[in-house]
Amino acid sequence: MFYKCSMSGVHILWFRNDLRVHDHAPLRAVCLAAARDGGRVVPLFISEVDAPHSSFLSRSLKDLDAALDQRGASLHFRSGDPVAVLSDLHRAEHVLSVYRHESVVPEPCDAQVEAWCMRAGVALRTFSQFGPEQAPRPGGSPAAAWDEFMAAPRHEAPAELPAAQVGIGHRPISQTLSEDSTSHLKGGRKAAIELLKRLLGPVSDLSQVAASETMAPASHFDQLAPYLNLGVISIKETWQAAVTARNQYLSAGQDIRAARMTELIRGLPSFYHMRSRRAPAAGLNQRDGGSSDGSRQLSLDLGQTGTD
Repeated sequence: MFYKCSMSGVHILWFRNDLRVHDHAPLRAVCLAAARDGGRVVPLFISEVDAPHSSFLSRSLKDLDAALDQRGASLHFRSGDPVAVLSDLHRAEHVLSVYRHESVVPEPCDAQVEAWCMRAGVALRTFSQFGPEQAPRPGGSPAAAWDEFMAAPRHEAPAELPAAQVGIGHRPISQTLSEDSTSHLKGGRKAAIELLKRLLGPVSDLSQVAASETMAPASHFDQLAPYLNLGVISIKETWQAAVTARNQYLSAGQDIRAARMTELIRGLPSFYHMRSRRAPAAGLNQRDGGSSDGSRQLSLDLGQTGTD
């Protein structure tokens, strides 16, 4: 059953590996576009395989759906070829534009989607989430440009979305997604925030520092990587929190704990390099935190990043 909208068209907010509503540039931009032209927003996730999903992905999608529901919207879930899904929606509702983040690596369907948008007269807006889109300023270094991008203010989640309910096979996520039992990692933004808080740790908790020194757990970056890959927490949120924590540990003389934060910071540019598909720039290789030397002072309350 199709629910026809009364306004002139819809804007697609295409979630891929950015399953969050906080620090989400396309979400902010699509809300501004809808306010400008009176359109409605359709949050959409497309699975190219019609098969059971890991519990990690399913939990993350359900968390995203719950966050959207709090803002008057729902996550529309479809399986199939992205061009076919977008074409179906365009036939049912006049699609004005498609907003999305860049993916971790270029998707095989990207070129086909871009070509379809051109043929259909649909605006396609793609936003960077792993680093600066432009080359460094003359005389600037890639490392400094990346740090500047990471230190920029985060986008606040909107209080509500001008959402549209459209007939593209939407069912509640809990009914749409089936899960397998191959993942033992708890998915979702709330789990990501809890893990990040636990890895950063309170500066005053010396017992936690001592335990971390003797237990030799997996690297902080490796533990967070699955959440960063799905984008349930952004690279920028993680970088700002880690830099703040490292500065605090250095001020407190807790050098070992500060070194753990440095390890996490140095892993984050790897997402940028995967996307750019080029050799690491001088001063910004995969395990080099660039110009993040601990001198930058940031104020970040992880409780304000949002668990919804």
